[in-house]
Amino acid sequence: MRGRRAAGLAALAAMALGPTAGAEELRVRTADGERTAIVQRAERQRAPTIVVLHGALITAEHTSSWYGFADAARKHGFAAVFPRGTALQWNDGRDAWMSGVDDVAFLKRLVRELSSRDVSDPERIYVVGISNGGMMALRMLCEASELLAGAATVIASMPAATGARCRPRRPVPVIMFNGTEDPLVPYRGGGVGLGGWQGRVWSAEGTAAFLARANGCAAASREPLGDSSSRRAVRIMRLDWRRCSSERGVTLYRIEGGGHQVFGHTNFFPLVLGSGTDRISATDIIMTEFARR
Repeated sequence: MRGRRAAGLAALAAMALGPTAGAEELRVRTADGERTAIVQRAERQRAPTIVVLHGALITAEHTSSWYGFADAARKHGFAAVFPRGTALQWNDGRDAWMSGVDDVAFLKRLVRELSSRDVSDPERIYVVGISNGGMMALRMLCEASELLAGAATVIASMPAATGARCRPRRPVPVIMFNGTEDPLVPYRGGGVGLGGWQGRVWSAEGTAAFLARANGCAAASREPLGDSSSRRAVRIMRLDWRRCSSERGVTLYRIEGGGHQVFGHTNFFPLVLGSGTDRISATDIIMTEFARR
């Protein structure tokens, strides 16, 4: 029933929004059938590329328009790709969460198609994921790290079942943004969703530390951003694992008092989802870091 409702919402949203301006539709054949993605090409061929994975029940079109990644990609000379999950969800490895859909295979095939069509430089493909999409990005780090030049997650932590079998093939730099008061993806780990029934995740800091160890990094440094003594509801602490034998670091932006929001871009239903903030832009930081590599 949940899958049919989600599919209906996806169809309605797609009809309401229509194609993203200046973008094209890419169709990819997989064992699960035909899958699609919105592709915004860069001005040049074989450009660095961000692949942005939407959250659960959020369309690729909304992800393109709400969070600023399409504009930021254009500004930095990147292509931007917004794949569509089946029934607006990703099989990120949580028990009983879309377990029959092979999204790893879809995203691998998508990356190959982007390279073969000269959209993307295969050495500079970056994955960004939001919420359920962020958990899927973490699964890609575990199972397809060889395809990625970098990864970033917003309001997501490692699904416990995925992490238990996670063996990255190579080190990949990672940027994370997590709110300490997130009611859906608990900062300290545990059950996902308002009732906690949508599988379990590790803590945000446990996720970052695990990825840092995989990259050969020493202990993290901590730095408050802005006025740490401020009485404002949301404060920001940056945890950096930078001293790494692989030279591939991990950074976690801990949004103290932050909720389940794309920081710098949304403050939807704060009484339910917790607070957003305009003190930091996850999108700008991610794109600036990717552009430096």
